[in-house]
Order: sequence, then structure tokens, then C-alpha cells
Amino acid sequence: MAKEFEVEFSWTILWCVIAGNTAYMAAMFVVQQLDESLPPRHSLIKGTNRRFLHMQDWWTGWWGDWLAVPLIINAFVHVAINNMATNLLAVAMLGTALAGGFLWMCLGENHEVDQGFPEPGKISVNGILHLPYFGLGWASGLICLWSIFMGELSGPVLWLGLVGGAFYLLCAIADLRAGHFDPRR
Repeated sequence: MAKEFEVEFSWTILWCVIAGNTAYMAAMFVVQQLDESLPPRHSLIKGTNRRFLHMQDWWTGWWGDWLAVPLIINAFVHVAINNMATNLLAVAMLGTALAGGFLWMCLGENHEVDQGFPEPGKISVNGILHLPYFGLGWASGLICLWSIFMGELSGPVLWLGLVGGAFYLLCAIADLRAGHFDPRR
């Protein structure tokens, strides 16, 4: 049976999550800008008519990560506070598995090169930094979905998390429509 309780919203948690996300995203962006081994932004990928994408070219990697992910992580942190050990262990295990799966997929033959994986089978420093971010974000989102199902997420925290999730989904659809997830040709 679902637990019935209200997760109390905290502005402090929200602002800390936003600050942490902003700092990590800024670090990834700076690393990308300083990485001289990456092809220039929008240069043609060898043997194709497709452009080489940097972080800011992805809907999910720019707007989704700057705006939606903090709302999702905010919901996770609020839920995690109620059962810290279980939720932190779950996010660590699930996040590691998801990051590993993402790495395996991106190092595969069919993955189109980008700022994180600039050559087939090669990961950049930006790609390495993105792995824990990817794992934490997706694991937190999945745990939030489970928490909604279990009745552990409600009120303003729930609605902010749902807005973040919906906005991220719209960004993913925009990336799909733009061909950003298309396999290498």
C-alpha cells in the first residue's frame, strides 16, 4: 500500500541543486571549449554531410540539462531525505548501470561522433564528465517515477519534477526530430 505523506518543499534544496547543476554544466562546457582535440563545432563529420555537434547543439544536452534536470534532481533530493540510505544506494547502483550502458552504446559502431565521443570507440574528457551526470540524472528520474507510484512524492515537489520530466521529454523529441540520435551512416 502507498504511503500517505506530503514531501515538504524546500527552497534551500532547490537552490542548492540549481547551483550544483550549474557548476557541473559550466565545468563540462569549459572542458569542451578547452579540448583542442575536438573537431570544430558544426564542421562536417568525415565521410558524411552531417555536422559535428557540441553540447550546446543538443536540446537535451543544453536546455534539458540546464533547465529540466535540476527540477528532476530536486524531486529526487526531496524524496531521498525521507529514506536517505536506500535512495542513495539505489541511485548509485542504478546510475552506474545506466552510465555503463550509455558508455557501451556510445562506444559502439553505430554511434555518431559528437563532443563526448569524437571518434568511433573514443571518449573525450567531456564524455567522461558526462557519464556520472547522465547516470545520476536518469537514475534520479526513475527513482522519482517509482516514488510517485509508491505515493512518496506529492505537492509542489511532485509538480516541479513532472514539469522537469515533461520539458526533458520535449527536448528529447526535438533531438529526435533534428536527427541528433540517428545512427552513424
